[in-house]
Amino acid sequence: MFEIKKASEAEIAERNDLAGKVAEALAMAGFTVHQDVNQTSAALGVLVWVDSADDSRGGVFVRWLIDPSLSRDAAESLQKGEMQSSAFRHFSFVTEHMYATLIAILESASFQVGDADDDMSPFLIRVEG
Repeated sequence: MFEIKKASEAEIAERNDLAGKVAEALAMAGFTVHQDVNQTSAALGVLVWVDSADDSRGGVFVRWLIDPSLSRDAAESLQKGEMQSSAFRHFSFVTEHMYATLIAILESASFQVGDADDDMSPFLIRVEG
């Protein structure tokens, strides 16, 4: 079976420290911040978490959490091919603008950030020191 190798305990501790600083900076900017990636089904605001993998998937990540009803409505529109529906347009607008806003705020707080290059989550932000 495939096993994911974890980063060293020292590396994970550094990532956790960075994630805490990122969460603090975003909270100071007025965002509701969540840090438990396993408890996001009804959470709204910003998710900051650490992936402990010892490869390119590992690191500190930030994502905007949209209300599940809007996500569902947008997904249904997409499945129906209704790319111009108000739900899909609104979902896209919010997602794109919050992605840019979070990057700008984190850069303003002196973090090095960029796109995580994750095909499954195109608006995922990777944070470096």
